[in-house]
Amino acid sequence: MSGAQVTVAVDLSTPTASVDSTILVRRPGAVDTVRITAADLRAAQRKRSWIQAEHENGGASGGLDVLLDVVVHIASDARTARSEARWQPSTTNTDGDDTVVYVGTPSGLASLILDIRSAEVADGVTVVPAIAEGESRDACVQLLMGEVLTMLETRNVTSDATVRQHAS
Repeated sequence: MSGAQVTVAVDLSTPTASVDSTILVRRPGAVDTVRITAADLRAAQRKRSWIQAEHENGGASGGLDVLLDVVVHIASDARTARSEARWQPSTTNTDGDDTVVYVGTPSGLASLILDIRSAEVADGVTVVPAIAEGESRDACVQLLMGEVLTMLETRNVTSDATVRQHAS
């Protein structure tokens, strides 16, 4: 499935400010979207298969995007990302058994997103910033909107840059 289109959304809600997820890039042909959480990528893949089968068995017309929630914190280098994520208030309970977490660099996150799609784990991701507020969160969101999406666009896997501009 190399070169497959991927849907990327960002959930910018926080404990104090609820904001709906923003679809930054939607895969062509997708009509409906379902968000899932999973303990790991294998569990996410099983959930996606089940949801896709139910969608098809229900006679629904149009494509369905199954997006895996990935709680993230990225920084210019992995050491900084780990340090910031460890000491900042979290937006979600990442100690639970039902959360995929990524802490690292923008290029690592872009690679994870591509791997999730190419391995048919999910049709895309909903990125949930791990840090609730402050400069570290702002920097993470900035890297996500700038570097990660640019990397995905460079690899020709995103479908519509105008959606990204609207969401910024």
